[in-house]
Amino acid sequence: MSYNPLFTGQDGELVSFVCRFLEEKGALVEARDNRMDLLLPASLAAALGVEEYISVTQGSDPCASPPGRTLYPVHFGSGLLEKVSAMAGANPPLVQVSLMFDYIKAGGYESRIDEQFEFYKAKGTVSGFGEVKVHYLILTTRYLAQSDEQKEGLVDLAVNMENGAVVPGMVDNLSFAEKKYQTTLSHAYTREEIRRIVKLTGLHVSEEVEQNLLEFKKSMNRRFLRDASSLDDYYRALEQEMTESLERSGLSDKLRRERDEKIALIPEELAAKQKDLLNKYSIRVKVSLAAVMAVITPGIKVLFNAVSGKQKRTLSMIYNPVTKSMDPLVCEACGQSMYRVAFSKDLRLVCAACQDN
Repeated sequence: MSYNPLFTGQDGELVSFVCRFLEEKGALVEARDNRMDLLLPASLAAALGVEEYISVTQGSDPCASPPGRTLYPVHFGSGLLEKVSAMAGANPPLVQVSLMFDYIKAGGYESRIDEQFEFYKAKGTVSGFGEVKVHYLILTTRYLAQSDEQKEGLVDLAVNMENGAVVPGMVDNLSFAEKKYQTTLSHAYTREEIRRIVKLTGLHVSEEVEQNLLEFKKSMNRRFLRDASSLDDYYRALEQEMTESLERSGLSDKLRRERDEKIALIPEELAAKQKDLLNKYSIRVKVSLAAVMAVITPGIKVLFNAVSGKQKRTLSMIYNPVTKSMDPLVCEACGQSMYRVAFSKDLRLVCAACQDN
């Protein structure tokens, strides 16, 4: 069943996800004006902790339940979504979706390329274009950062499977495209494509996770420095107090030796406490694959004749109707996606970093 005509926007995508998952698990789904009515198998209802006959709708605004059943609003943070996500995440789901467009831009690609790309000591012109089917993978990864506290979240990565480019903005714009879902893949991925996906995931997901954890790391560092300073102050005051106590009259030689020994052990004890504190605020990050969506969409392949000095090369570029822009090119030395493009002496496409090396 297609849920797009009923539900739109981000919350609409979440409702579609919940309904498709429950339908796949055996639920019967019936569309109403502003909700979906579902009859769940008893075992599925028990696993989710809900009634067998429920209704779902999008958004967080409270609204009256239909007679005889509970209405579950679906939005980020909603109980039903959390339960369905946990059940779905037990094994990363793999789904394929085909996109459909009433209209795809049919010209003006040269100006689009000029706006998006910067070619170092090169220029070029469009020599031709035509509609093609383009394959993308949407990889959703979950990260869990643990320290004295923990933070978790999701990172999405859209990969053009033709050239391996990571496409910015595609995931955010997918909710506006008309879709047709299927649970079996029609495209078999080669070993080389899988190797490229693994490399891209490690490269780009780590960068996204690092960016998402900036504030978390700053918070843990602040708390570490605060506690480390308090620890230093405590042991400094303890050492001073014990040293001053040695100056008291009437202190026996035995007691003086015992206090000298305790003072000598303070640096070692402080170092052990500092190590414990460092372990407490160290950040351990675990990243795992949460879901994979194979996307097949019509797109436009644009042939671009690039000229660098006396050398020429025809580049194959993709106009993406989801982002309404050109997908990035890929550095043929390091695999990074790029909009700033240079050419090596043998006319390979290279990014700025690889050009300098």
